[in-house]
Amino acid sequence: MGDAVSVADAVSIADVPGVVDESAAVDVPSVDSAMPAPEDTPATPAPVAVFAEKAFDVKVTEDVVFGQGLTHTGWQDGAGQPMDLTLDVFEPIGHDATSKPVVVVIHGGGFVSGSSKHKPLTAMATTFAERGWVGFSIEYRLAKDHGTLPATYPPIPAPNAREKAQNQWRALYPACRDAKAAIRWIRAHADEYGIDTDYITAIGGSAGSFIAVALAATDDADCSSEVDAQDDPTLASTHLDQSSAVATVIDHWGGLAVVSMLEAIGGAPRFDAADAPMSIVHGTDDPTVSFSEAEELKAIYDSIGVPYAYYPLEGAAHGPWGAEVDGKSLVTLAYDFIVEQQSLVVQ
Repeated sequence: MGDAVSVADAVSIADVPGVVDESAAVDVPSVDSAMPAPEDTPATPAPVAVFAEKAFDVKVTEDVVFGQGLTHTGWQDGAGQPMDLTLDVFEPIGHDATSKPVVVVIHGGGFVSGSSKHKPLTAMATTFAERGWVGFSIEYRLAKDHGTLPATYPPIPAPNAREKAQNQWRALYPACRDAKAAIRWIRAHADEYGIDTDYITAIGGSAGSFIAVALAATDDADCSSEVDAQDDPTLASTHLDQSSAVATVIDHWGGLAVVSMLEAIGGAPRFDAADAPMSIVHGTDDPTVSFSEAEELKAIYDSIGVPYAYYPLEGAAHGPWGAEVDGKSLVTLAYDFIVEQQSLVVQ
């Protein structure tokens, strides 16, 4: 595990996550408590159905380009060069439904490392695809890429922050921008993959959950409108005519830094009653992203009246992918929450 990076609470941030080695192989259990099929079929079933157990093999297509972003030699240094942004697709083979739901998994790594090949999350994407979802594992620009920042980008709210923390803070905006671009690309390619874009779930881990929380709370214009096309011509490649909204979010030991950064830029709160329902999973002894982040998210969701689930993992540190709650694996918790919140039909 990497170092925790603490910053002052000037914009309601407990800490920016440090570098976390999340690339090691970790076995994620498959759905281990299959949901029973309903006894009575509703008169008007939901338009989207999924499966309680594995129903399909999965085809994985890696490194599909979903847009471009600029990379610079330093923060806000020069015109920059375009770089491709990619994602991996997990498709259920032989599933010909045209209204499949979507899971988008977002890797961690403290905004300085990590990739779409992150094993615990790709295992989750595979499990969901086996049960009728289409999965996408996305890349986003890291601190080393020095993505374009708005001219109004706020300084890190800690006067003596280390260089590493400064770089993590600046990396929040390009990461959010790229994740939203990926959601818009998925919407633009809905017909190609046979998906229903009213049923998109974002599943994160650590830094990926900071991004997923932002997807739950922010508006379509966030992480795109702050930079104009003259400063970043690659915005034209990111399907700005589409929405970046998601229907549900699964937060694994994430927090509020990306939302707080956007609130500092725009001067207005982002959480409201229109936000996506969220499952909050966090170790109580997490030394990297404080458990107080989960407590604050819970308090926010209580105040805005949006449905949520709350799973404090007693005694767990950072990244406990093998954890269970009442005998259920994390992928089962996510499955159950998504099915309930999206009113999916289970076959």
